[in-house]
Amino acid sequence: MGNKVKKIWLTLLISSVSLLSFQVGAEEEAGGMRQAITVPDIYFGSDSEGFSAYKYRAGYLPLYEHGEEYTGITYQHNYFTQGSWNSTGEQYTLLTKAINPRTALGYDLNVGYNTENGHQLVTTDSKYGFRVTDSTKAEVMVNRDRVETQNSLSNGIYYTLGGISIEQQILERLSAVVMGGNMYFSDTNTRPTVRAKVIYDLLPDYGLTAQIRYRQFRDTNTSVSDNYFNPSSYSETMVAFGMRRRIEGWVLSGTVGVGRQTVNQDPSTTTQLYELAATSPVASKEYYFKTRAGYGKSAGFLGPNYFYRYVMEELIFPF
Repeated sequence: MGNKVKKIWLTLLISSVSLLSFQVGAEEEAGGMRQAITVPDIYFGSDSEGFSAYKYRAGYLPLYEHGEEYTGITYQHNYFTQGSWNSTGEQYTLLTKAINPRTALGYDLNVGYNTENGHQLVTTDSKYGFRVTDSTKAEVMVNRDRVETQNSLSNGIYYTLGGISIEQQILERLSAVVMGGNMYFSDTNTRPTVRAKVIYDLLPDYGLTAQIRYRQFRDTNTSVSDNYFNPSSYSETMVAFGMRRRIEGWVLSGTVGVGRQTVNQDPSTTTQLYELAATSPVASKEYYFKTRAGYGKSAGFLGPNYFYRYVMEELIFPF
């Protein structure tokens, strides 16, 4: 199985590189070709159970229009640790992206080849967003990756998620988003998931919104509890405030939320969410920078007070 996956991925790589070479040649003849490198892209995350993830990525983008539209190849090194245990992995990814910075609509498509502890996996984190009507947007998403816990990484456990999200503007300052999907784990568990969000433009001139968020999922096979947190049912309702401001081309955004969660039939407990993000002007000819940091508190293996935190950044230099 591993050799077959390698052959498939190498065939995709050779075909894609050939296509990129042809496209770059055509752009050079037209005199409008731009290229870029992305380095370094960094992700660091840790949780209350002592699990930490470090990811370092670099790439070459032979077709570069701006920070949200490019095509290229990336290499990523992954390192995970918990107590005296650690694991390393590599990932090679082909990607193409064209997102409208104002509407957030467009596509972000990629396919990767990931190795970890002798296990091989074809991965993706792809989405396509489009407008259905003047007041309705939709997004289709497919995500396939490893489950990042010690047991799952050691045993080669992965998941595949397929879903669709609909955003409907109800009134001038009121909109709703509903997402439905199903997550298929390689250990035979499945996780039907529903998420909903109602957003009210509280202070439009300042980019401030008030939100009510809800999410619910259930696991069909709870006997694989050693691989990851998988209760028979989970639900959360949260009240949050969001902010999004554009300042001299930079976009600054953030979310603060507090809610209640219910795991199985246990009494409800508190959840929290804090996120901050900043993005440089998307069409800058010098660089494109994006960063995000967050903290979340919800339920986990050891009870209702599990928390995680993360920080990530992306840096692109066009030339």
